[in-house]
Amino acid sequence: MTSQSINGIHIRMMYSACVVIETPDCKILCDPWFTDGIYDGSWYLHPKNEDPISLIGNCDYVYISHIHPDHYDPKFLHGYFAKYGKKEILVADFPENYLAMSIQREGFSVSICKSGTKFKNTEISIHPHITNSLSDIDSALLVQYHADNRTHRVLNLNDCVYDPDFLNQFVFEEQIDVMLLGYTGAGPYPQTYFDVDDPSLVHAANKKKSQFFDRYLETVKHVPSKVRVPFAGQYVLGGCLAVLNDVRGVADAIEIKEIDDRAVVLKEYEGEIDTESLVAVAERIEPISRTSIESRIREIESFPMTYDSINAGLVPVGLVINLLNKALPRARKKSECVDDYFFAFELSSGQMAVLNANRDGVSGVQMIDNSEQLPEPRSEISIDLRYLFGLLTGLFHWNNAEVGSQFQTRRVPDQFSREAQNFLNFLTV
Repeated sequence: MTSQSINGIHIRMMYSACVVIETPDCKILCDPWFTDGIYDGSWYLHPKNEDPISLIGNCDYVYISHIHPDHYDPKFLHGYFAKYGKKEILVADFPENYLAMSIQREGFSVSICKSGTKFKNTEISIHPHITNSLSDIDSALLVQYHADNRTHRVLNLNDCVYDPDFLNQFVFEEQIDVMLLGYTGAGPYPQTYFDVDDPSLVHAANKKKSQFFDRYLETVKHVPSKVRVPFAGQYVLGGCLAVLNDVRGVADAIEIKEIDDRAVVLKEYEGEIDTESLVAVAERIEPISRTSIESRIREIESFPMTYDSINAGLVPVGLVINLLNKALPRARKKSECVDDYFFAFELSSGQMAVLNANRDGVSGVQMIDNSEQLPEPRSEISIDLRYLFGLLTGLFHWNNAEVGSQFQTRRVPDQFSREAQNFLNFLTV
């Protein structure tokens, strides 16, 4: 299955976080996402390839870093396995392994890697990023090829955030040859936290870019490597969310070249690099053209969201309030909030349904008519009632809704609380 001409480790860029890592012994497909409309209808690929399955070719293993749909794409995997046969899917070992359970439900073969997997002279190890939160899902992949003269190393950090304790395990006497790491942040901030015409939005978008660049540089300083490949988080918003594309604070990978002279931006579907020569083939040297982005947005801006298929008449406000009351105790049992933090859901009746994320809270959902009476600190959430119904019943997932920019949030005061944000992940019946 592998090329006998490879000396060391060869990396091919596909799209976003999808790369193919190949040694003389085996070929690993990492995080393939090629299905448009993920995150319940919001994320689309650009640039897009019409036949990624043939382009990727036959691989020995599939590594999935975490459960987010721009990394785990079961629809694509069904098509890929139909052509090349089912492959073993490698995932990290987590106490709550949502990814492994999801893969098994699809009928795929999954291997939870609790230690390194060795295949001839190639060693594959998957490292879960554990912070002792129930929301831990991210992992990193280390591929080592033990040649006669030295060990070749490729580190794929995927979406793992900067964490010195986690990164210490990747510091070797010899530098890592190629490190693939995130350089930008997807997700809902800042585009869903401000009005589109609010001047603060542009400032927040630029600040977000700078913060992710800083994290990138901190990782680079912590883990010595010969070459860095900035990747992942590459998407455009479609449907009714298309108007938010310019204020997401999402950088083009080419911008990293201004701050890292060892960065190599591999062109989508064409770029390659190997650990022996460290010379890039098909390196992208210009940003993705604005004209092509605008053309893609015009193509997808009228596409529906997944929840549009739900009949609004079947989701009365009273039903949603009842579901909130049932979901609240369950979420509190898993809440990491030790202080009061309130979520206020704007309902079509004009009222706000308010609940407290404090794990020791005892009150149920409070209905408040006057916004001036809302407690603080809080997040006011504006969301389509059909989508809220789907989230509360498990038809959709809160984390996908958040990353997909599917609802608007106004924080009072405007301060981020990770514990409060994680609380929403468990607000379901």
